[in-house]
Amino acid sequence: MDVLRACRKALGFAALAAAVTLSSAAVAQDVRHRAQGETTVAGRTIVYTADVGEIAVSSPDRQQDASVGYMAYVAQGVADRAVLFAFNGGPGASSSFLHMGALGPVRARVPQDPAVPLPATAEVGANPDMLLDAADLVMLDPPGTGFSAFGAGADMDWYRSVDGDADAVAQAVLEWLRANGRLEAPIYVLGESYGTIRATAMIEALHKRAPEVRLAGVLLIGQALNMIETSQRPDNVVTYPVALPTLAAIACYHGQVGTCDPVTSAKAASAFGPEYLAALYCGRGLDSETRRAIAGRLGELTGIGEDHWLEWDLKLSKERFRVELLREEGVVLGRYDARYTAPRAPDAGLTVGPDAFSSVSGLYGAAMVAELTSRGVPGAEDYRVIARIEGDWAYGSGDSPFNDWPFMTTVEQAMERDPRFRLFIGTGLYDLTTTVGAADYLIAQSDADRERIVDHVYRAGHVAYSDDESWRQMIGDIRAFIEGDTAQ
Repeated sequence: MDVLRACRKALGFAALAAAVTLSSAAVAQDVRHRAQGETTVAGRTIVYTADVGEIAVSSPDRQQDASVGYMAYVAQGVADRAVLFAFNGGPGASSSFLHMGALGPVRARVPQDPAVPLPATAEVGANPDMLLDAADLVMLDPPGTGFSAFGAGADMDWYRSVDGDADAVAQAVLEWLRANGRLEAPIYVLGESYGTIRATAMIEALHKRAPEVRLAGVLLIGQALNMIETSQRPDNVVTYPVALPTLAAIACYHGQVGTCDPVTSAKAASAFGPEYLAALYCGRGLDSETRRAIAGRLGELTGIGEDHWLEWDLKLSKERFRVELLREEGVVLGRYDARYTAPRAPDAGLTVGPDAFSSVSGLYGAAMVAELTSRGVPGAEDYRVIARIEGDWAYGSGDSPFNDWPFMTTVEQAMERDPRFRLFIGTGLYDLTTTVGAADYLIAQSDADRERIVDHVYRAGHVAYSDDESWRQMIGDIRAFIEGDTAQ
């Protein structure tokens, strides 16, 4: 328990629960704060226990050299139900955003008009649609984030890797299940952004450590599994048709292509994808007449003139699109949510920051700390919303963002092992980071059973739940996904 003792000493509070031994690994769970609460969902009052704590985890050669933080909400008097484990990404992000924006007992609301100036603090109120009617909820903070920590001798190279990070969080999941007598429960793992990579990698980590535990499904919000599209190399021609539906939807949203509907625009761009890809594949061999016709159609879809598309050799990166679409208005689009804009400096290059959506994310982080403080959680002011990751993050397979990692293969293997295992994908239409086309491409290239994949698109950005209507739709979709488990 060295790392947990170090955490308690640093934060100036005493342990509130005794260590719980987990087989030979001696993993332990400490409860920092426990309280009772209640929520009303669809007219039904649910009383629950809310725990804030940490679970010690170990790297392969060192015992208990880090911890994972958790905030658990367990309905009282309800047996034989699912458990949903959820986290954000980063790497280096706590679960504050999902917690305060979508899933927790209270929810921070942000202004719904992206053009309205943001308040200093978000309005926070009871979450009227908490998922406790369908599953118990455990929010997880990976090592170094939230209240979790690394011990003095922690194997940082291991924890700063896809496999190590996923295994650490898997250890925490299994210890929580054991400590709470829930090993028989069907479990779901939900990750957002980089958390989608963690969630997918955890499929194998959980199976290796406890094959008897039933992972019923994985939920990917803002999936980042096919990072080759996210990186968007100039000569990787497939990335441009993949990104085009998002560009078309954004252009429609900002009124750059006349009367339109963003969803319809995205579908039209997707339908044009094969022809666009064929033209890019031809490269210099494409005849001038066809080249101009392709440029004209791209102009119709994106609101950026045909001549520009010809000048750029029919290729427009997502970053350049952020700068070019509203250039005449002197603003640049947000990367994480292109409905938001920020002033563009006259001498700005193709990459512009900070992101216009960053302040919205900041509201969720501040709301998380305020919520912990209001509950009387010890050390609330020291909760790390974002933890800076020192050094490079090891993705494996050569550690280049241009490599093709077989993350989806893990999903396919899980489906082969368990005919009931399912996958949920949710994407924001205006997300220029993890696009709708990337999600479509991921599914199209996979051998996974399509009947066990649900794919939803929300009229919002990367943090889709910042939009109230998208949040309501997403919660309804998640609830339906969990309740759709025919094995329960």
